[in-house]
Formats: sequence, C-alpha cells, structure tokens
Amino acid sequence: MRLGVHRPTVRAGSRLELATLGLAERGHALAAAGRAAPGSALASLEPARAGEQIDAMLGGARPLGPAWWGARLHARALVLSLEAAPHGRWSLPERWAWGVSGAYGVIDEHESSLFLARVPEAERERLALWPAEAPRAEAVVAADTNVLELACERALARRAAGPGRSALFVDRDGTLIEERHHLSEPDAVSLLPGVPAALRAVRAQGHPVVVISNQAGVARGLFPESRVHEVMARLRRLLRAEGVELDAVRFCPHAPDAGCDCRKPRGRLLRDAAEDLRLSLRDSIMVGDRWIDVDAGRDAGATGVLVRTGYGAEEERASAEREQADPVFDDLPAAAAWFQERQG
Repeated sequence: MRLGVHRPTVRAGSRLELATLGLAERGHALAAAGRAAPGSALASLEPARAGEQIDAMLGGARPLGPAWWGARLHARALVLSLEAAPHGRWSLPERWAWGVSGAYGVIDEHESSLFLARVPEAERERLALWPAEAPRAEAVVAADTNVLELACERALARRAAGPGRSALFVDRDGTLIEERHHLSEPDAVSLLPGVPAALRAVRAQGHPVVVISNQAGVARGLFPESRVHEVMARLRRLLRAEGVELDAVRFCPHAPDAGCDCRKPRGRLLRDAAEDLRLSLRDSIMVGDRWIDVDAGRDAGATGVLVRTGYGAEEERASAEREQADPVFDDLPAAAAWFQERQG
C-alpha cells in the first residue's frame, strides 16, 4: 500500500506511531504530510510530493487535518487512531469529515463501550481494537502493526467497486519469485520472468492480488517472524518499482504437524482474506507450484491452478492423474492470462 501519514496528529511514542513504523518495515510506502510532533520517530519520513497519489491516509484523533491531506493526495481511504475524549468533542465539520470519507478508526479496548454508545450501529464495523497486550518494541511483528495494516486493507476494500470481487491468490516461492529453500534473506528475492507485467494487468482489471504463503521456518526455528516480513517487504518494493501494489499478504508460521487450519492445503487464509477484502472465492483462483496450493484454493471454494515453475514440474510428473481435474500452466503469466479471460 501507498500510505500518507498526517504527522501533526500522531503523538510521539503512541501506538499509532509504532504501528506506522511497522508498516514501513513491512514494505509499505509512506509519505509524510505536515510537521512531525516533537520527538517523533516519523520526522525522517519523506514528505509527500505534489501530485502524489496514495491509497490511504493515516492520522490521529482529530479527522480534519488527515481528511484535508487525504483529499489533497487523492487518498481512497482514511484510517484514524481514535481516543474517546477528543471524539466526544468533535465539531460538526469533524463529524462530517469522518462520515463523508467512510473513515476507519482504531480504538483502545478499555474505551470501546464509550464508542459503542456514541457511534451509530451502521458505523461500528468501521472500528477496530488495538490489542489488549502492551505493544512490542519490534514494530515489524507487533500486533499493533497487524491491526493497523488490516484496518487499512478493510478500509480500501470498502471504498472499491463493491463486494464479490474476484481475486488472484498466489503462492510466493516458486510462483512469484525464484524458489530458494526456506528463503530468509531479502537480498535473495528474485522475481520470476513476466510476473510484474502479469500482476499489473490483473490489477488493472480491478482484481486484487493476495499472497498466500506457508512459512514453517519460523516454527522450526530457522529464522524469526521478522525475517518473513523483511522478505515480504523486499517483494513489495520490487513489485512497486514495476508499478504493482500487493493488496494483501497472508502467511502461516506454523510447522506442518501443528494441526492449524491456516497452513496450506487448508484454506483458512484465503477465507479470511476474502472476508477482509470483500472477495468472491467462487470466482477467484489460487495459483502455486505445489498441489497444496491447488488444494488450499479448493478448500476455500476457489479454483486451484498449478504452475510448472519452482517445484511445479516435479509435482506434475509425480501426480499425472490430477492433470485432468486441475488447470496446469507453464508459469504465473500464463495462469494470470487464463484467469483474466475467464472473467470475460
């Protein structure tokens, strides 16, 4: 995502500041609007450039400044860190800015009852809770960062054309990038040929692109969760340089024998992403270089597609009987072209 940050409303040391730094470490592009508060860790952010266009504007408890800058930077969504006391004193223009922008808010759990008493029922789905536990110092893996990232994704999805969009779910290693066993070094990320152009064409037609990845190396102690985010950040930046923004990234950090329902071939990550981004699984496809990718798509109600890059050719040879039941293509560009043709 390309995100603007209204620095005057972000208090130094706040949860919003920590989560915003975490989004930067995850590879989201940040553009600063306004002066940073004294002592702010956001002071070094590059200022937004004239004519720049962002996806969402982030801001603190008062909406007018973030909403004004959001309009100036053509933001499609507004996400605020709300506080009960300032919210209770909002002026009519502030309430108008909140309502007309369809803004999302993140609130502290201990203030939730106050907000629920004030906010109309139709607006309550636009509120999210900061985690009950204290924020972790490592911003890239902090639960606060997860909450803010998801709030941005949901806000953008609800400003899109409408519910039921078809999406391209795609595996990472061996499908988007060259296969490297238990990849943990960002510098080792290398896009496969034709991938940026294929994703650019898919998104140009209005179809979100969501990465679904198993990362068992975390549970096995091969690398920390922060390293997964660093690799994903490298992927985001390489694709952004080619004009492609990923709509979401979801990964399972558990071991194969953990019994979780988020590890492929189970489809929970696809179902969760579909709910968050308002996607139609029936009209979507899941592309990967292993049969577990295909099965994850099927488990979620989408169409599974195998590609011959990465481990795909080996998987195809080992299970030739599946060729009649599941689409198989040489690579992601071919699978993406088939997906677009299918959409009519």
